[in-house]
Amino acid sequence: MAPTTKKRFAVLAGIVIVGVTAGVAAQAATTGSAPINRFDAVDEIVEECTNTTNFNVMPQMKRSFTVAGSVAEEAVVMFEGSLSLSDSGGFDTGFLRLTVDGVEQSPGLIPTLAEGDRGTHGFNWHTTPLSPGSHTARIQWRTDLGETFCADARSLIVIHK
Repeated sequence: MAPTTKKRFAVLAGIVIVGVTAGVAAQAATTGSAPINRFDAVDEIVEECTNTTNFNVMPQMKRSFTVAGSVAEEAVVMFEGSLSLSDSGGFDTGFLRLTVDGVEQSPGLIPTLAEGDRGTHGFNWHTTPLSPGSHTARIQWRTDLGETFCADARSLIVIHK
């Protein structure tokens, strides 16, 4: 390797190491598996915005579904949306979370975008085991400091047994 190439590689390696160590506090990984044979979904393309610092349900991002069978099973919940957070020069963050039947699902609060960001953002969850019967998944959103957090096209998909 040429000396210039070695220097560039060392600088890039340093950036990668700093980027990995300067991240958000880690949470232990969780794993799961379950038979999946149904899905329930909702899509909407209407811009909605919030300035709240308290979690509330994102418009239309609520879906009821029924877990079949006789034993508790996990479900997979996927959310994707065209999101933006206004930029007033502060340090606000837009957060999402999933609740099923009012219970926050792991990993909890998801920092989705920073002030001035826009684009397609999402997250996928697998729920805690859910008893057979009817359940409701809700995507909730809020900001940290009250900036304008908007969602345009968005989709919620629940995959379950």
